[in-house]
Amino acid sequence: MLKEKIVEEIRENGFITFDRFVEICLYNKEFGYYTKKRTKTGLGEDFVTAPEVSESFGKTLANYLEKRIMELSLPLKILELGGGKGFLAKDIVETLSPENYTVLEVREKPGWLKGVNWVKSLKEVEPFEGVVVSNEFFDAFPFKRIKKINGELREVVVKERDGELYEDTIPFGGKIPCQIGEGEEYCLFIGWEEFLKELSKKLKRGLFLTFDYGGKCSEIAGKKSFKAFRKNRLVEDYLKYPGETDLTALVDFDYLSSTLEETGFTVERVTHQSSFLLENGIEKFIEPGKVPQALMLLVDMGRKFKVLEATRAHSR
Repeated sequence: MLKEKIVEEIRENGFITFDRFVEICLYNKEFGYYTKKRTKTGLGEDFVTAPEVSESFGKTLANYLEKRIMELSLPLKILELGGGKGFLAKDIVETLSPENYTVLEVREKPGWLKGVNWVKSLKEVEPFEGVVVSNEFFDAFPFKRIKKINGELREVVVKERDGELYEDTIPFGGKIPCQIGEGEEYCLFIGWEEFLKELSKKLKRGLFLTFDYGGKCSEIAGKKSFKAFRKNRLVEDYLKYPGETDLTALVDFDYLSSTLEETGFTVERVTHQSSFLLENGIEKFIEPGKVPQALMLLVDMGRKFKVLEATRAHSR
């Protein structure tokens, strides 16, 4: 059981930081949420992503990529980060027929998915010119939870008592890229910098596009950024069911933008998902009888999700 493994590690060290807790819960090889639980090919479970809601999402994105690839004189080579169950890859490949489509994903490749390469590490990706796309990828990194208590920044840690897990805080010695007020919390994702540095070595020239929920620092500061989902519902008892609950947080697009800029990308814009889909003709890809799903992309997800577009010039 994953909970027993967590308790054992806490007893060895006195506590574990929250980012370590998230890493174990999501990516433990035997019991992790992403490596064990969320592996079925069907829809549903604890949440659905935009490509699972409607094919119109992937087809609209493909339509946009086709135009941008021509404008930037790029080869039709695509790397998708965090391909999940393969729905986005399927829709883009069927629409564009790229010369190469590679998915970076820790889970196994779905048996039904054709026409794509599937890798588990950036080390397996050869340097290329083309496009990098992702949907709900950067929110899946481990993250710290930093709170301001009595004017001091403190980070949430997980401890145990008689085999049960509970939260506590310790002084936080680092910095956060966002100002928060007394009693507020900021979720600091760990690993973005290292990953994007490695990605910049792979993408020699091209386009970068990512969709995720969140906003600018000023938009998410003060909001409850940390969220836990189980059985399609927000839950509070995530400590009782490690490995059975999805743990995530709002993405700070200011921080993501600055990290991209520091690793050689030029951020072109950040906009709402709804605006992006409408600008790029989603109405042309909505099948009869599937208007409610498209409205979910535009209204519910459309307000909560942002899309960030960046480019990368030739690197030496």
